[in-house]
Amino acid sequence: MTIPFFLNKLVLHPKEELHSLTFSPLPPFPFSPQAFEECNLRINSSLVGLRALEVVLGGLFFYAGLQKVLHFHEFAEAVLAYQLLPESLVGLATAGLPWLEVAAGFCLVAGFKRRSCLLLLAGLVALFLVVILITMARGLKIDCGCGLFFQRQVGWAAVLEDAALLIWAAGLYGWEFFRFNKCGSESIAQPAP
Repeated sequence: MTIPFFLNKLVLHPKEELHSLTFSPLPPFPFSPQAFEECNLRINSSLVGLRALEVVLGGLFFYAGLQKVLHFHEFAEAVLAYQLLPESLVGLATAGLPWLEVAAGFCLVAGFKRRSCLLLLAGLVALFLVVILITMARGLKIDCGCGLFFQRQVGWAAVLEDAALLIWAAGLYGWEFFRFNKCGSESIAQPAP
């Protein structure tokens, strides 16, 4: 039985049960680590400012999450005032969301898993934006509970801030995605040493 090369990672022996799956190695992939690094240096050297934008964005989320952790009761009251979650889930949300912001912000500043952090932060900001828009549509006049501005009312200023943060995070994620795909494809095109 001939198996195409792209399926040779999993080879099922016909006489055995389905649970007896064996793995055979793939042929070496034509990937050159030097080409990947050269591409990264070429792209990154011209756009060092983007890394600075990532650090600033990560710092903002780290600070905002830390403020929510330090002022836990005010944040819990703000989440409860939105009237979107049952009271039993408010504690879970107020305990989890700030630490997600702190962790993602710290990792982004440190340069660890940047694409994942940017995607997580963009998702959080999109969630916050939807919550603020729903609250505005319902006509509630409450504090936004934002980590940077605890005493600010839900309104267009919060919507504009979240929209700017969403564009910022999504733009940086798009750049990271482009950089990874461009360098990956260039390094694959060059033969391995």
